Amino acid sequence: MTANPYEGFFLEPESTRHKHYEIVRARFVEHTPVKDIAKRFGMSFYTVQSRIRDFKAALDSGEAPRFFLELKPGPKSERKKPRVREHVLRLRARRYSDQDIHKALRQAGFVISLALIDQILREEGLRAMTKRTKEEREQIIQEIRSGAIPGLTVPPPVFPQTPAVADVRELNLETGRSLYSRVAGVFLFVPFLAEMRLNEIADASGMIGTKMIPATSYLLSLLALKLLDKERKSHITDWSFDQALGLFAGLNVLPKDSAATDYSYRLTAGQPNELMARWVKNAYPVLCPDSAREFALDFHPIARRGEATALENHYVPQRGKAAPSVQTFFARAVDSPMACYANADIVRKEQCEAPLRFIEYWKDITGVKPDWLYFDSKLTTYPVLTRLHEQGINFITIRRRGVRVVREILARPGNQWSKAVIDTPQRRHQNIRYLDENVRLKGYAGPCRQIAALGLGRQTPTLFLTNNQHVSGRNVITRYIKRNAIENDLGINVNFFHLNCLASEVRLNVNLDVALTIIANGCYRWLSQRLKGCEKMEPKQLYRKFVETGGHLAITDDAIHVKLDRRANNPILAQAQLDKEPIEIPWIQGKRLRFTYG
Repeated sequence: MTANPYEGFFLEPESTRHKHYEIVRARFVEHTPVKDIAKRFGMSFYTVQSRIRDFKAALDSGEAPRFFLELKPGPKSERKKPRVREHVLRLRARRYSDQDIHKALRQAGFVISLALIDQILREEGLRAMTKRTKEEREQIIQEIRSGAIPGLTVPPPVFPQTPAVADVRELNLETGRSLYSRVAGVFLFVPFLAEMRLNEIADASGMIGTKMIPATSYLLSLLALKLLDKERKSHITDWSFDQALGLFAGLNVLPKDSAATDYSYRLTAGQPNELMARWVKNAYPVLCPDSAREFALDFHPIARRGEATALENHYVPQRGKAAPSVQTFFARAVDSPMACYANADIVRKEQCEAPLRFIEYWKDITGVKPDWLYFDSKLTTYPVLTRLHEQGINFITIRRRGVRVVREILARPGNQWSKAVIDTPQRRHQNIRYLDENVRLKGYAGPCRQIAALGLGRQTPTLFLTNNQHVSGRNVITRYIKRNAIENDLGINVNFFHLNCLASEVRLNVNLDVALTIIANGCYRWLSQRLKGCEKMEPKQLYRKFVETGGHLAITDDAIHVKLDRRANNPILAQAQLDKEPIEIPWIQGKRLRFTYG
């Protein structure tokens, strides 16, 4: 600091704008170099240079004096408080609480926060308020609802439009009527559903209905949620005003979430299973032109979200522990892309016999038993494997690796092992060694063939069990790899069809959901087979590229014309000619479907 404080005020400025003034003065009056100015004021060369540049720009625009002013950003005065202060004080005088004042002012068009109301009252010393009587509270509530608040002009309340009630008798199919839907692509599934005679399946399965909503319409309404990537029945309200989706189900609009949820709980035992069996019987010849003889089986627990219930505990992989859940059982044909069976009405003591139930189910539908079954070690027990062998059904499963068993296998000499190459596509570990022998298992009648394989990505051998003595060991391993098909299918059921999102402790309710999952899965498999080049496309991709497409619906005397909005993938749909066969739609008064593409 200098000895003279007055001189120091100019040589060592403290405020930012004063420093800017001394910088430009030193540059343009004293002609001091920029490098020396930066050294004098303890700033970088580039900072000083930018301040000089800004001053030149302000001088050229005629705003040089404003360059040296301290500008305070933000509003210069309170904007909302003066406008509402009088209203807040008047309402508090009428013994309105903070919440009541907030509601009344919001109806009058004042968008303010509770914090601002509290601030106004604190400034006036009106924070505390004595307890109000019940009559006073009811009078204030009535004033707010009616808008009759003295001294405060409140516009009449605006109520949201109420959607219509679902009623098949209100379905309007008048010629010339036009509708629009942002998901008009869902009508791509209608030809397949009509070909499968879904209305006859619903009636023959004993699915319940009412005069307002027939069984087929209820079924299609719930199926629409699966086809349109919606997680829960409550999400059906997203489509409450879409009359085109109501037409998809044969109604004026889709039912509300309360009606859809209530329907699930009105079903009795056997109806979802009968529905699924009849659907698979009709869809099997279409989706599996070559007879399906090999099947992958697996369990999938659907965890209960909410309070503790009477459900049994099952291990839930997503949680890494056992939790109250509904155990579901799935079967998928590995040589054809079709989910064939699902059942959620299973308790723990019945789990081990799930493969036997599936065999009876498949024989009733097709008249023949499966040739091969693939499943993991926890699906059933050794006595059930004996019963499978007695019925002449080949199986391949995995044996649990006990320490003693593994030690004995690794101790076997190398000349007893065979080498093989696994040429399954996209396998990282191709060169393997395996030991083929017969073993005795507790609970299994007779010897069982065991193939211990090394080189499949684990340090310990993988133990395959089968009752087939004729195929090679390499063939057993490659066959079991096909079980990955059901793992992929379960992933699709969880991620796209939202199988895990059903929070219910009633197994029959879950059973309907898994049956609808099988039907929706079949619909997407059918669509992928009809679209050239999309045979291996997953449902999520099909939904994004084709189903999630808006369009206009025009009703004529004998048909419903669906004109889909212009999209890049429309030529693929046009090439498929989904409306080539003139199929009448029974639940839409026998009208036919016609597609055009914008």
